[in-house]
Amino acid sequence: MSNQFFFLVIHSSTIKSFLMTDLLVSTGMYYGLKSMSHNEWISIIGCLAVTETYKRILTFYRHSCL
Repeated sequence: MSNQFFFLVIHSSTIKSFLMTDLLVSTGMYYGLKSMSHNEWISIIGCLAVTETYKRILTFYRHSCL
């Protein structure tokens, strides 16, 4: 057996980005859709769809503009 250690470095900007997109945006969209539709399933599906679309747009923007 070889003794190998793997270190994973996570930048603070990555953590901030995760918290911003997955927690704040998705929570806000969930409660916004919940208040408009009064349907739990629509709120959950809409929240997932908007969050994933937001992440893909940010990724596309970062790759095309930088």
